[in-house]
Amino acid sequence: MNLQNFRIQKEPAPSTDWLVFGDITDDNGQPLGTFGPNGTSVNIWWVQQDETFQAGIVNQFAVIMAQQIASGDAE
Repeated sequence: MNLQNFRIQKEPAPSTDWLVFGDITDDNGQPLGTFGPNGTSVNIWWVQQDETFQAGIVNQFAVIMAQQIASGDAE
């Protein structure tokens, strides 16, 4: 899987959302999907995922956050 034309964009304040843009292709460059011409809202996408998936991502985030706290890089 590859991402083409990939970018993320922070929505202006007071929004806390991010938009993800790009095309998803296989290793041969064949399209598999897209984040859409207007991007995909992270906030809207997140609340549509099931709780098991959300818990898995939160667990990954917690490990990264702990590493940042321990190294002094967290704000």
